Amino acid sequence: MSEFSEFGSREHDGWADGGIVDAYVKHFVPITDEVGGHIIKKHISTGNSVLDLCCGQGTMTAAILNVAGDVTGLDFSPEMIAKAIIAVPDAQIVEGDAMDMPFDNAHFDKVICNFGMMHIPDQPKALSEIRRVLKPGGEFTMATWIGPPTSPAFSAVFGALKAHADFSAAPPQPDLFAFAVPEQAKAMMASAGLEVVEHSTVMAEWVLEKPTELFEIFLTATVGAGMLIRSQTNETVEKIAGAITKYVADKCLEGSRYSVPVPVAVITARAA
Repeated sequence: MSEFSEFGSREHDGWADGGIVDAYVKHFVPITDEVGGHIIKKHISTGNSVLDLCCGQGTMTAAILNVAGDVTGLDFSPEMIAKAIIAVPDAQIVEGDAMDMPFDNAHFDKVICNFGMMHIPDQPKALSEIRRVLKPGGEFTMATWIGPPTSPAFSAVFGALKAHADFSAAPPQPDLFAFAVPEQAKAMMASAGLEVVEHSTVMAEWVLEKPTELFEIFLTATVGAGMLIRSQTNETVEKIAGAITKYVADKCLEGSRYSVPVPVAVITARAA
């Protein structure tokens, strides 16, 4: 059993919550789709057979289909699958497990995982599955958040959590930022038979009307960070909210709104 099995169970339950899914689509998808467009432009070609792993609401799946003409979306969340089927009715959308994919060996030219790896409890197993379903010489491209201190958004949130939260109140989670560190990404990929060929940064940002919004985004639109916040006492939650709000108010004001940069790592690896 994975050391993150309870985290995996809570992820599965969390992404079955329509409220969390809708909040994620509202607050995160504008950023994830922007990064996804960068990935598609650089890595997807006409005629590619593509797996959109952890496809979520399906907006990136639809964009891949427009270019490649052959795309399959896989996700473990029935709420996300329902949205993906509506978003891209001409694609094959499959409810399934990234750690045990229902596909033949050497099936896809490309596998894309746009902000999905952090939701998988056994990442080495998922990477092995990615290698298995890729054709020899095929490419895997993923996007993931860059952590503190490079990311102002995650500096605000995780700075507040480290200062005030009791991390033992929630189940242990995989390192959210592991793949953003080039050496760690290379080692994890290599263990699965994948060779990193590019590790780059794409800049994105949240533009907020009020400095309180960043806390609300992480409370309502995430499972991992949200479960940690909700596991705290009311007094601690108020301290966390106050610290995040102060960071945004002090450091991110631009004109009448708040611009909170959230840089993203994009990693591409080739199947041996």
